[in-house]
Amino acid sequence: MTKRLVSLAALIGGAIVAMASEAAWAEKRVALIVGNSSYQTVPQLANPSRDANAVARMFREAGFDSVEVQINVGNLEFKRAIRKFETSADQADIAVVYYAGHGLELAGTNYLIPIDARLASDRDADDEAILLERLVSSADGAKRLRLVILDACRDNPFVPAMRRERKVANRAVTSGLGRVEPTSTDTLIAYAAKAGSTADDGDGQHSPFTAAVLKNLTVPGLDVRLAFGRVRDEVLKTTGNRQEPFVYGSLGGGNISLVPAPAVAQDAPASDVKADYELVQKIGSRRAWEVFLGTHPTGFYADLARAQLENPSPAPPANMTVAALPPQGVPSGRESSSKEALEWDRLKDSTDPAALQRFIKRYPDSPLAITAQQRMDLLKKAAQEREDQARAAREAARKAAEEALRQAEQRKAELAAAKKREEDERRAREAEAAEKAKAAAAELAAAKKREEEERRAKAAEAEQKARAAEAERKAAEAKQKADQAERDKAAAEAAALRAASEKQAREAEAARKKAEMAAAREAACKSEQTKLEEIIAKSTEGSGLEDLKSFSRTVSCDRLGPLVVASLDKFNAEVAKRAAALPNSPELLRAAQTQLIRLGCLTGKVDGTLNPTTKGALGRYLSIEGQPTENASVTEGLVAELAKHTTRVCPIECRSGETLKGETCVADEKPKAPPAVAARTRDDEDDARSRRKQGGRQSDREQRAKTAQDAPRARQQAVARPSIVSGGRSGGGGSAMIGVGF
Repeated sequence: MTKRLVSLAALIGGAIVAMASEAAWAEKRVALIVGNSSYQTVPQLANPSRDANAVARMFREAGFDSVEVQINVGNLEFKRAIRKFETSADQADIAVVYYAGHGLELAGTNYLIPIDARLASDRDADDEAILLERLVSSADGAKRLRLVILDACRDNPFVPAMRRERKVANRAVTSGLGRVEPTSTDTLIAYAAKAGSTADDGDGQHSPFTAAVLKNLTVPGLDVRLAFGRVRDEVLKTTGNRQEPFVYGSLGGGNISLVPAPAVAQDAPASDVKADYELVQKIGSRRAWEVFLGTHPTGFYADLARAQLENPSPAPPANMTVAALPPQGVPSGRESSSKEALEWDRLKDSTDPAALQRFIKRYPDSPLAITAQQRMDLLKKAAQEREDQARAAREAARKAAEEALRQAEQRKAELAAAKKREEDERRAREAEAAEKAKAAAAELAAAKKREEEERRAKAAEAEQKARAAEAERKAAEAKQKADQAERDKAAAEAAALRAASEKQAREAEAARKKAEMAAAREAACKSEQTKLEEIIAKSTEGSGLEDLKSFSRTVSCDRLGPLVVASLDKFNAEVAKRAAALPNSPELLRAAQTQLIRLGCLTGKVDGTLNPTTKGALGRYLSIEGQPTENASVTEGLVAELAKHTTRVCPIECRSGETLKGETCVADEKPKAPPAVAARTRDDEDDARSRRKQGGRQSDREQRAKTAQDAPRARQQAVARPSIVSGGRSGGGGSAMIGVGF
């Protein structure tokens, strides 16, 4: 069905080619071609640069007014080319942009990647890559057609290595390009593969997509939509249905082709005419038949189409081969019965020979049987014509194949002859080079012999001169020694003078460097002191303490060391003080526990934790004071309130076996023991004292263990007894009580 729709588009486009051709010749057409292969940070692509050059050549051969080509461009060159093309497109009727290379989609935004892009993370895309929207909008100035062709859906090596740093929901990074809908009218954007999928770079000279574009896009008079339909079919076939090109956007009515139709129309192949006829017959509308006749005005199928216009009939079933005949009138010999006429009305447009044969057999004497036989004869004739045409096409294809084979053999022979000529020339050059080398060797030997003779003569002459020179040398040697002694003396004096000068220069340089170092240290100290003052001014609020610690690790000025240490101590003290002032801090808890013990509300130890015992004591105190006990916390205000009390707040609680008398817990009296038991008790005590005297003093460890065991009891007794502080809540008097103090 898709192929038939494509044929229909071709048919409709062909009908208006003649009207558009004259205007098309006057149209201004411009193109921008970009191909990026030599990527600097990822493996290079083989085809984009070749694809771009081939597409540029195609547009030049198609007669475009301006074709701008950019191969292997970086970010800046890419943007400049787009800006330049915007000016060209503003004055054009048709503007075409072609890009081959890498592209990617990031969170719904499409980018084209220059060869110098550095895409370490998704944050780099806006700076390192080119927005597809920028490239598309560069053609907005064209008046009639804006076409953007993108062979940029390859499997992208940038994507796996990119870090995802932007915290944006669904900010996915994918190879290829995402779906895009043009915002301007009369704009088409053609992808090598549909959104979300990748395209092959191809193993040949061009990618599958670009190869199909080169073949179909500039066919004269072919509507651009139909051209991309053919591109789609060809790429699907080439890639085994793995890659499906896609076109986004829409155009208005009428035929829009990149190259005008030829002035003289050429006859279409019979198979194409038949396919167009079958497609139009399925549509069955008057406009479709008119378009068919505008495209194919003559021939057998043109006559059938005119008959359909004169006597329209229902569309045939989908599985029927379409080949209509002009409706034939009823012969004048005699009138057919109504039954024959009704059946003939149903059968008159049929292309089924069996049905026609059944009609003839059923009504052999009917005049309509003659018409049916004529229809069968025409169908047979049409079938024979199609067979003849197919046979002729096969014969032409065979001859073309033979001619191609002959030409291939001829080219092969020519290549063999050229190779033989090159081999003969190479051998001749090698022989000539050998002769030249031999002559050069002979000349070199003669020259060497001459040089040897000259060397011997010069050696003899030199020996004579050497003897004379030796005499002169000995005579001059004495003079040289005297002169040398004089020179040595002068040199020693000059060396001493230079040494003194160099020493002064070194001392001056050392003093200068020392001054520079002192100035640098002073400048560094001032800078660090300013920074320290800024940190101290911030106090410990925010990151003040961390800034001071970081500064202390990097400070280089010696005199600031004590000040930094003092500031650190001060900051730490302030932080500790603030921490101690927080509710339920260990310091506040210890202070509150001490006060609660003093006020008789706590019997536990002071440990700085808000344990259940402390919570219970705090609840007792708040309950007595009439304050809420839920979610109670220890604050500075609570500790101050506890400290204001000068007497016991919580009532005394006596232990089992004791009775509260006044404000003192007194042990209950025990029954008196019999005299014999009392005597034994006194004897036991005497024996114990005797053993202690004999055994000596207990060890320190045993004494400490006994003290630890007795401590809880002592604390309980202390709680059970009144305070030595004057006053009290029970009893109401102001007299002092004698007992164990807290």
